[in-house]
Amino acid sequence: MSNENNRIAWNSEFSDELIEFTQPDIMVKLVSTIDSRGWPHLTIITSNRAKSKDQIVWGQFFAGTSKEYVQKNSKQGIFYMTAEAPFKFIQVKADFTHTKSEGEDLEYFNQSDFFRYFTYINVYKVFYNNIVAVSPIRDLPPGAIPRKIVKAINKEAKTNLEEKRLNVIGYKLFTNKIGVRAIAYIDPSDGYPIIVPHLQLSAVDHNRLYFPLTALKEDFLKIPSNSKVAVIGANFDMASQVVKGTFTGIQSVEDVEYGLIDIEEIYNSSPPIVGKIYPEIETKSKVEKFTL
Repeated sequence: MSNENNRIAWNSEFSDELIEFTQPDIMVKLVSTIDSRGWPHLTIITSNRAKSKDQIVWGQFFAGTSKEYVQKNSKQGIFYMTAEAPFKFIQVKADFTHTKSEGEDLEYFNQSDFFRYFTYINVYKVFYNNIVAVSPIRDLPPGAIPRKIVKAINKEAKTNLEEKRLNVIGYKLFTNKIGVRAIAYIDPSDGYPIIVPHLQLSAVDHNRLYFPLTALKEDFLKIPSNSKVAVIGANFDMASQVVKGTFTGIQSVEDVEYGLIDIEEIYNSSPPIVGKIYPEIETKSKVEKFTL
């Protein structure tokens, strides 16, 4: 698909083709919400589909912060991408409206191939969302860059900090050659999150991420410099982490442009332990002796 045809042309509702696109259980399905600071947040929600031309439903099967955020700020970015190459994806802007803890949509998700054989995990709440805007089905170009350019970027962009913000698992998630990676930012024109995929996004070191502008360049150039972004890194063993930080702008090396993201916060988004893992939450030792 040419760059001209791959530009976003937002529509106000789903077509029958787009509804059908969201139905497979096995595909990449992401939801971006907005936290209390106005930063984007990202999470994988597999129980997620378009129900009609103007409504998306997605299900909750464990408690995470995205479910809290969306009930305080209804604006969301929702994303669907095929699981196999050649990759195709759609982007959605939506408003949360209400939840239900029973009904046909709850039963639908729990009877899906993903959940029907789970004994201890089930969808127990469904979130309903009205469509604000949806993109057409778009191609995700390969976007690979030569190894020598990767080495040059790593040399130029390295932070040289002694601190290691990404832990061992996080560093692997953001350096593995195969995995799911996407960036969410807040669209300054309307305040809705937008999710843009980037499979070549990688960690420069344990404190900074980079992404070459070799695919979907026009999308990434829309991210405001010095704005807060959220980046998800996931593998196919259900491990995932979300990095939040500042997009510091576009650099270049040997005519290849790339963006940089300084890591400020890391959220572990996969069970069994879900929550912020960097910076570490300060705790105080238990008080066992009292002196009057």
